[in-house]
Amino acid sequence: MPGHVGTIYAATNAVYASRATARTVKLLPDGTVFHDRTAQKIRRQEQGHQYAEAQLIALGAPVPRAGCNPAVWLREALVAVGARNVRHRGAHRYVWRLGRSRREREQIKLGFPAQRPYPKQPDPEPIAV
Repeated sequence: MPGHVGTIYAATNAVYASRATARTVKLLPDGTVFHDRTAQKIRRQEQGHQYAEAQLIALGAPVPRAGCNPAVWLREALVAVGARNVRHRGAHRYVWRLGRSRREREQIKLGFPAQRPYPKQPDPEPIAV
């Protein structure tokens, strides 16, 4: 999962605005990321939790028992499927100045210092934490 460098954004003259917040993500054995929001749906049994549980069961997690604590099941399911923590450096962010003319767009002040150079290379392989 090396990520993208935003070649299309650079080609459309978007302004590179650095990276989003770095964080640790759960990586499932099939290469997909198990998002924090998905985990929260399971813990709180919110709408969509059945789909998320089915994803883990398809990867080899045990079926939740009736009356079991969803947070405990989730923790055990992630261990059972072999999910691992991976440090993600943060997605690249780009912004466009919006205006009717080039002059209007150039007059718009952005909320960060001087324009940064576009990233050219994908990130190295993620590091397991």
